[in-house]
Amino acid sequence: MSQLTEVQAFIDESRRVASPAELHNLMQNITTDMGFEHFALVHHVDLRNFGRFNNYVLTNEFIALSNYPPAWVEQYILDEVVNFDPRLLASQRTNVGFGWDQLDEIIELTPRHMAVIDRARRAGIDDGFTVPANVPGELNGSCNFAVGPGTQVPRHSFPMAQLVGSFAFQAARGMVIRQRGINTGPPVKLTDRQLECIVLVARGKSDWEIGTILGISEETVKRHIADARARYDVPKRTQVLIRALYDGLVPISEMLA
Repeated sequence: MSQLTEVQAFIDESRRVASPAELHNLMQNITTDMGFEHFALVHHVDLRNFGRFNNYVLTNEFIALSNYPPAWVEQYILDEVVNFDPRLLASQRTNVGFGWDQLDEIIELTPRHMAVIDRARRAGIDDGFTVPANVPGELNGSCNFAVGPGTQVPRHSFPMAQLVGSFAFQAARGMVIRQRGINTGPPVKLTDRQLECIVLVARGKSDWEIGTILGISEETVKRHIADARARYDVPKRTQVLIRALYDGLVPISEMLA
């Protein structure tokens, strides 16, 4: 099975999960399939009030899922490492996934940051890849994939991890929203022209190129994309892409053709 097919299967399954336990199992399976050993899908919050972390925590404000070594998770929570974890801090400075060897390109690593990296390594978390999940108006979050000391990080899976992390967090956000008892209303629908523009954006085309391909003006392209963002109530094009894929409005194979 190709990675693209695996990502589409993950998207389809993530839309159907109804509980954090189901999402945890789905994440554990895809993490192994990609060649990683551990994952942590978390909003960046203080978890001390929730006692011992047992695979997942879900409230009406945030979610946390992880299969990190329990001893490290316990240390992490008790010592409030969330406040100075360099991987989480770096994820708040970018919207693009990054390998952990790129940390010093995103933030200035302090002795305290290096101490966290060393503690994590001794606890079994050595190298990995982080997918930022920063939605305006919501808590910052990230989806992290990791390997332990002595295991080669699967760099060939970084593009797949970027996609999986984004869609996993979308599923997690849906659980938080449902936990609040909020009625999200009917599914968002995009027009055929809006979808055509979004697909071409995903293929790396500029607004001018999209207009040329579709036979419309550049301003009309911008209007279609702006209308799509408004329908989803998101500020960025990339968020429209993720939402349209997650909602099944277009298959991932078409966006990446």
